[in-house]
Formats: sequence, structure tokens, C-alpha cells
Amino acid sequence: MAEIKISNKTKDRVNACKAYIERKYKLFTDEEKEKIQDWQQLDLILKSLSFTPIEQELIKKEIQRKEAMLLRKKRQKITVEDFESLAIIGRGAFGEVRVCRHKSTNEIVAIKKIKKSEMIFKNQLGHIRAERDLLVQSKCKWIVELKSSFQDDDNLYLVMEFLSGGDLMTLLIKKDIIPERHAKFYIAELVLAVEEIHNMNYIHRDLKPDNILIDANGHLKISDFGLCKHLGVHYDMTIPYQNNTQEMQSKIASSRRQLAYSTVGTPDYIAPEIFSQKGYNQLVDWWSVGVILFEMVVGHTPFYSDTSKKTCQKIVTWKTHFKIPKEPKISSQCQDLITKLICDQNERLGEPKKIKKHPFFCGIDWTNIRNQQPPYLPDKKKLTANFDKFEEKEPWKHIVHNQNDIDQSNNKSMNENKKYFHGYTYKRNCEREISPIKRALEELDNIRPSGIKADFDKKQRSQSPKPVNIPPEINKSQRSQSPTIKDQIKNTYMQYIGKFLSPVEKQKQN
Repeated sequence: MAEIKISNKTKDRVNACKAYIERKYKLFTDEEKEKIQDWQQLDLILKSLSFTPIEQELIKKEIQRKEAMLLRKKRQKITVEDFESLAIIGRGAFGEVRVCRHKSTNEIVAIKKIKKSEMIFKNQLGHIRAERDLLVQSKCKWIVELKSSFQDDDNLYLVMEFLSGGDLMTLLIKKDIIPERHAKFYIAELVLAVEEIHNMNYIHRDLKPDNILIDANGHLKISDFGLCKHLGVHYDMTIPYQNNTQEMQSKIASSRRQLAYSTVGTPDYIAPEIFSQKGYNQLVDWWSVGVILFEMVVGHTPFYSDTSKKTCQKIVTWKTHFKIPKEPKISSQCQDLITKLICDQNERLGEPKKIKKHPFFCGIDWTNIRNQQPPYLPDKKKLTANFDKFEEKEPWKHIVHNQNDIDQSNNKSMNENKKYFHGYTYKRNCEREISPIKRALEELDNIRPSGIKADFDKKQRSQSPKPVNIPPEINKSQRSQSPTIKDQIKNTYMQYIGKFLSPVEKQKQN
């Protein structure tokens, strides 16, 4: 029998599938073990409180009902039908950004719509995957918040918080030149944002004023991570999406010095080492910060040209073309910071601690900067007042008048689109919600009277919060001989977990 030859591509897909199945069912197994332990702990607590068997059963049924509701909530599908499109505020090569209203909550959000076919055709799956994973992993105030993600046959959707202040480029166009004292504030916030991105072991690779958004209070947040690169994870198109925060964190220490090689970014803000094909690291983002500071205080980028090609040529030979003009006048501290960011990567400032200590940032309160009054407050007269207007090119919802009109080729392309984006859906509100069984255990543990000796280990008792409104401590003989005091203890607990005991009183009355 002839030996079957298996291509490397097929082997990679098999290994990716195997890894995905192992991760998925390991997570399910761990969750199931934890759930069993929680229910066993609940049994011990309820017995220690002398609840009757009927009351214990009712409590458990109420918790099970709430768990079923949470599970249905997680499984509920998100579609474009849940949102009403209000305006288009951005458009790019792969899709568009719209301001939408969530129909059930009336919350205003920004939805990034990305064409699957374009991502596959231009081999950008790794980029969109890295963007989604970074936004899922992020919990910091300097990065735009991802609320959810979903997909249909043709598109991917990222539902993000809406920042009504527009972007930094709009502010630069309005002001032309930003005074140095104001530029100091914005660059300080930008330094903190870039520091957060690097702490997650990512390179943004496309830092520019267009991707720096301003919230309603005038503070900055970074967006558009479509070109970001994780230094510890290789995003292969066959690997399903996963919330692998722990895996990523475990690889950070060993992958800090890894390099990227792709030529990406916007020409005016690209660091020269990106063109060298010799590899680069997170220092490329600090070059971009220096270019943005230069643009703020001078009025244009340092390597501006009529064409992108000329701009790139200037950046490659930057030592010949880089000059700080005499007008407008810039302080020596500002000039020094610019020259220490726009320089060779071996000499470039790349440690946030050293950047923060630079004399240019004298007077900046790094800890409370987000509580300070920003230099400019955005216009709030209209929802999209701080964004450019874009005409409608294609409808928000794809309407099919006759299902028979969709030919087999379209169906084939839809199936091709689906197979590359397994596990893309994400719901932040469900991820944050504590399970009903854990919530019940926390409430019981927080108000456990010291007179009741529940079967907890010493470590759990030592870590429990101080009891609140507990009945006075009583000895064992008093508890056994005094039903009045026993009822008092039980009532104290029931007022805290009453939401789990709604059927109890009805049962007693019957």
C-alpha cells in the first residue's frame, strides 16, 4: 500500500484543530469541576444554617433558574438587526465605521464593519485576529473599549464605545499648530496609552492622529488595531479565535525581544527600520510618537512630501532630511525629546520610565492626568459634530428579496468566509457577570455570623470579609434550646439572599 503524503499545510491545520479542541474542552472541564465544588460548599452553608429541606431545595432551584437565564443570555445571537445605523464616521479599505443605537438599551456605540472577502483576499486574517484579541484582553482606560463582536455571512463587526470628541487629526486641522503646553498634555496621555499596549506585548505599528480618539471629556484613547502585532503569538489563519489572556501573559517574558518584519503603517509616521527588512520591535511606536509631537508643534510631519513614495525615501535617508525648523519657536526641552524619539533605534528612548522623566514633561501629574482639565473640550452640539461626513455606499442591512436568487457560487463564498472566523463572537457584559452560585456564596460568606461553625477551612475563614449586621454570638446549648434565636439567625441570612428565596414565603403560606 502506497504511503499517503500529507502536506505541511494540512498538518498545520490538523495541529491547530487539535489544539483548539484541547483548549475548548479543558475549559469546559475546569468550569464543571469548579461548579461542583461551589454546589458542595453551598450545601454545607445551608445545612449549617439549619434551613429545612424544602427551603434548601427552593434556594437551589432559584439559583439554577438564574444560571439558566445567564446561559440563555450568553447564547443569544447578536445581529445587525439589534442596531439602528445613525451615521457613517469612517471608511477604509476593508470596511467602514458607523455610529449606531442599540435598540433594546438605546446605548450609542461605534460599530466597525469589516468585509470578510477583502480580509481573506488580501491575507489580513492575522491582523483582524490580533485586533479582536487585543481589544478582548484590554481592560485599561487608554484603549477604546470593545463591548461585543459578532459576524454574519459577509462581514465581521466590532461593537465599541463611541467617543464623541472625534480624532486628534480633526483637532490638528482646526488648530493648525497646538501650543507646546497643550501638546505636552496630549503627548503625556499618548505615552501612557502606548505603555499599556506594550505591556500587553503588542506593537501598534500604525500610530497616527487619525487613530487617536478624543472622548466627550477631552481625553485620549487609542483605536484601530488592525495592524497591531503580538510579539509572542503567531496568528495562523487556521487557528480559531480564543480568549487566551493567560497563555499570552505567560509568553511575555520570553518573547520581549522577538522581532516583526512586515512593512505596514502610514508613510508619514513609519520608522525607518520597518523598511530595512532586518526586523523591528516596539521602538517603532516611539518613533511615531516623536513624529506626532513634531506635527503638533510645527504644523506638519517632518518627512512630508507630495507622494507616499517620496515620503518613504525621505524616511529611509532620514539623517539627511530631518531638521527642526527655526519657526515656529520650540523650547529646547521639546526639541530634545523629539530628537531622542526620531533617531536610530539603538539610541531611541524606548523605556516609559525614562520618557516620563524627560524635562519636557515637567509638571505632569502622571497618576491623575485623566482627572485634569484637558486643553480643549469637544463640541457637543451634535452627536457627530467632530467627525467627517461619509455618503452611504451600501446598506447597513443586507436585504435578500428572493432567497432563490442567491446562486451556488455565492453560497460557496459564504461557506469559505465562515470557516476562517470560528469563535469570533464575544460579549463583554456576559464575561463580567458573576455566576448566580458564586454570587450567592459571596453574599453568604460576607455575612456569616461568628457563632455558626460552618465547615469551611481555616484559610477561607481568615480571608472572609468582616460580618455585617450579624446576630449576637450564642453558644451551642442556646442554639439548640432556643428556636427564637435560631429563627433570628435564619431571618438575618434570608434578608441578604432573599432574591434567591422568592418562592419560600408562598410555599409557607400554602
